[in-house]
Amino acid sequence: MKNKKTTFYSLPKTPKTTSKTTPKTNEATPENEGVMDAALDQFGDDLDDAFKDSFDRLELSVHSISGFREALYGEKSKLFKIFDQGKDELKNRAKHIIEEEITSKMETHEFQSFVTKFAFLLGVFGLIFSEAIFFTRPFWFPKYYTLCYFPLVGLRYYLYKKKNLHYFLLDFCYWVNSLLLIFIYLYRNKLFFLMVFASVNGPVLTSISFWKNSMVFHSLTKITSLFIHLFPAMVTYVLRWIIIGDDICLRPDCKVSFAQTIGFSMVLYFIWQLFYFIKTEIINESRKNKDELMTSFIWQKTHNSMNKILLLRFPEKYHVYLYMFYQSIYHALTMLPVKFMFQYKIVHSIAIIFQILVSIRNGASFYFDFVPTKSIFSQKKREQAEKEKMLRKKAKKIEKNSEVREPTEFEQLIDSQFMKD
Repeated sequence: MKNKKTTFYSLPKTPKTTSKTTPKTNEATPENEGVMDAALDQFGDDLDDAFKDSFDRLELSVHSISGFREALYGEKSKLFKIFDQGKDELKNRAKHIIEEEITSKMETHEFQSFVTKFAFLLGVFGLIFSEAIFFTRPFWFPKYYTLCYFPLVGLRYYLYKKKNLHYFLLDFCYWVNSLLLIFIYLYRNKLFFLMVFASVNGPVLTSISFWKNSMVFHSLTKITSLFIHLFPAMVTYVLRWIIIGDDICLRPDCKVSFAQTIGFSMVLYFIWQLFYFIKTEIINESRKNKDELMTSFIWQKTHNSMNKILLLRFPEKYHVYLYMFYQSIYHALTMLPVKFMFQYKIVHSIAIIFQILVSIRNGASFYFDFVPTKSIFSQKKREQAEKEKMLRKKAKKIEKNSEVREPTEFEQLIDSQFMKD
């Protein structure tokens, strides 16, 4: 018996029925096939649209999340910026309040009195210590002078720079102090020492009387000025009579002439004067015209009565040259005693002691004349400030009591109810 061959795709044949009334529903017709294909196409299109909508929504969600994240980061940066600004503002306000509080505390009479007493204590101790080194360890005195010089001058430059007075540090006395340091550590020459010795013990030492330097222990400015003019002479005294002795002399008998003491030292003065004139009158002419700096020439012209009288006799354009001329005469005259200071120890000692006494006398005048007057004036000023403060409080209280206050809405309602009754 032969087996019937069937294919995977073939459908089994249905048996023929003799009944003519049953419809052939399973029979494939062209119309049914078209409807099925259209339905399948429609389902595919709907499925594609659904996937496309899903992907669009997913992409939109991703973009929304990234946009939200960017917006969040932007707001975060803005918040941090506002926070930093607020922090800086609070820091500046706190700093300002602290500075005002410190300033108010420092301006009180109690604090000023404490600072004055403490500075006076340090000044007296510094004087005793300097004397101890000078008399017991004179070989240490040049190094001690160096250790004191740089902190004092550095601090003076810092303080003067804030007040626009730093051009005072170009004066002749600072120039001579620098030359003395050069001699001590760099260039030990006999002729150079004579030039420095004459400048130090002539115009610089005499400036204690001319500039009215005073031994006021609690004033850093006055002590520094006295140090700049006095200590170089004391250093040259130690070098000339103790450390080096007669080995520094140009001749075996240590004799010098007026021409040597005045002429050689005037060379140093003219070198400095040329540099000073170029710096203050040529390079800084524009700033000087705007009153942006103070120099010794301007100060002497406005504060020294003698210079006022001498300079006002001539046109203003010649004032600086006349001032330089007067300064050169002053330097030459103050160097006349230097010949005897260099040759005789007793003369040198008397000259230094005399200037020390002048500074003490100026300091005594400050303590016994100026300080009491200043204290009385400060006391009256404090009493006046307290009186004004009490008057302001009283006026404020009276104004507060007499001030007419507007009634509140509740008070107006109560008043209206009473008015109705």
